[in-house]
Amino acid sequence: MMYRLTAFLLLLSVALHGQMSIGGRPLSESLQLPAVPPLVTPPLDTEAARSDDANHPEWQRFAAPVSLDVSLNTHGVWSTVPGGRVWRCLIESPNGAGMVLPMKNVFIPQGGRLFAFTADGKSTWGAYTEDSNTPDGAFTLGPLPGRAVMLELFEPDGTNGQATLALDRVDIVYDAAAAGVLGFGDARACNININCPEGDDWKDEKRGVARILMIFSNGAGWCSGSLIANTADTPEPFFLTAHHCQLIGMNPSFAQWRFDFHYEAPGCPNPTSEPPRQSVTGCERLAWLEETDFLLLRITPPPASYGLYFNGWTRNSNPPNTGTFVHHPIGDIKKISIDNVAPSNYPFQINWGPVFGISPPNTHWNVVPDAGIFQPGSSGCPLFGPSGRILGQLHGGIMNAFDSCKVQNAFFGRFDLSWEMGATPQSRLRDWLDPINLNIGGQPGYDQPQVTTYAISGAVRNAAGQPMPDVIVRLIGPDILSSTTDAQGNYAFQQVPAGHPYVLKPAYDGTPANGVTTFDMVLYTKHIIDQQPLDSPWKIISGDTNRSNSLTTFDLVEIRRLILGNITQFGNTTSWRFFPANHVFDDPAEPFSGPLPQEFIQINLLQQHINGLDFIGVKTGDANSNALPGN
Repeated sequence: MMYRLTAFLLLLSVALHGQMSIGGRPLSESLQLPAVPPLVTPPLDTEAARSDDANHPEWQRFAAPVSLDVSLNTHGVWSTVPGGRVWRCLIESPNGAGMVLPMKNVFIPQGGRLFAFTADGKSTWGAYTEDSNTPDGAFTLGPLPGRAVMLELFEPDGTNGQATLALDRVDIVYDAAAAGVLGFGDARACNININCPEGDDWKDEKRGVARILMIFSNGAGWCSGSLIANTADTPEPFFLTAHHCQLIGMNPSFAQWRFDFHYEAPGCPNPTSEPPRQSVTGCERLAWLEETDFLLLRITPPPASYGLYFNGWTRNSNPPNTGTFVHHPIGDIKKISIDNVAPSNYPFQINWGPVFGISPPNTHWNVVPDAGIFQPGSSGCPLFGPSGRILGQLHGGIMNAFDSCKVQNAFFGRFDLSWEMGATPQSRLRDWLDPINLNIGGQPGYDQPQVTTYAISGAVRNAAGQPMPDVIVRLIGPDILSSTTDAQGNYAFQQVPAGHPYVLKPAYDGTPANGVTTFDMVLYTKHIIDQQPLDSPWKIISGDTNRSNSLTTFDLVEIRRLILGNITQFGNTTSWRFFPANHVFDDPAEPFSGPLPQEFIQINLLQQHINGLDFIGVKTGDANSNALPGN
């Protein structure tokens, strides 16, 4: 039968964004800390989940979400510990075999540590540090087995209030038998590890192949693919995979797709523990074509330290003498499959079913490997000729009806047709992989090039236009850099590696009572009763002391408590908030009527020097903007 590579859709929003764990143990294990009352999730309707699975067999999920709104300010327990404070939140599920925690708005300050661990301590994720921060704050932990998971976040002295973390759902594992389809160790034994003798001649090419964890609105799934070279030999991280990979779920979230490189056994035998991976998260869809099933992405540029390889390609319409493909079946460690005879041009159409359409005749190579196989998750992997150049990418195939370790057909969309079969740049490869119009028949691979650097600069001022010195501006990208504003409020980053997305995020806590007086309460009161509205949206935002996206009498209560000394800081917000200075409000008189600007500036891809990335600092509780910058 036709075996569609639908890559195990899993209903969980896994987005690890290059999360790099440094190991270690949670503070909870070594310190006597107060008990944490459990936060119990709503029960998962497993019957309904299985019914949905029956109606959508392509999902093949093992977990389903339940709603649960959690943040550092609303749930959990803060405890003072040596060197700082620690937040812990115990999440329990009344049913299910495990949990996945898809988090958002995660920011770990310098020196911070984030862990997640099971009640018995046998499964621990972390420690994650400031190096694990992602541009958009997405972060996912798990799956963790059992019905209870503890989250622990350490915030060191001097970073009070900088840490952020939130969840709006927890994914409950409801099919314990299917919970094995998570990647490591799941591939059939007849797969061949890349570092077995069969892979000896593919040590360069394997460095370009990655496992893809694809995120959709209704789940996630596995595919494979490869970095691919271009005729200008640039570090542009183009990545080739299969078109149908973006169809196995609803609404692909390309910003959350994760690419795991070097995920392989160190030797030929299967390892007893999972090997490390080097990951990047996020990509941009550039071009795709159904007929040859290609999808070209531009992924987040990998750090140079990964030592990757951009695989070459050939437009030759005559197949070479042999074919080899490198892949991640079931999301498992990297495998290799070898066909000792030439791939053949498949002369018939291929019907992939109602979801995936029909491939016209003569659009695919047919390969029957003599060693190794493929499985779901291998989709999109590159087919190489003996010269090590890409001929196409895996679409799917047919397994032997009597032997699951034998392949009857493996179909690869033809690279030579993908080159210019499409009518627009969004449906062909030529425009992207030949940026200097050489129109050559092939391109050799090359080691990951070094990237150029650019400067990023701007200024931070308060709502009255006064410069704010001593504000720490963090540049979050492959690494986290810091710049402190000078007396004129200026900051600058020099020699920033090009080709990466970045996020700029200022931070300055200062003295909470700075600029906060009873006169501010009078001004806020007049605004609330519409007697004398405040004349600036920033002044209105400054009154939101409980961060509810509104200005009400509840905020006045917080200000009064601060003035009287009943509290030393606002509980749900920092002393200063920073917003992009160029933000234009839909209605300046009603800034909360629409979405507030994000408290950061995002650079999608650094490709030039950028100046003028300015911020406005808003002092919480200061209606007349008389707080002195720098205090």
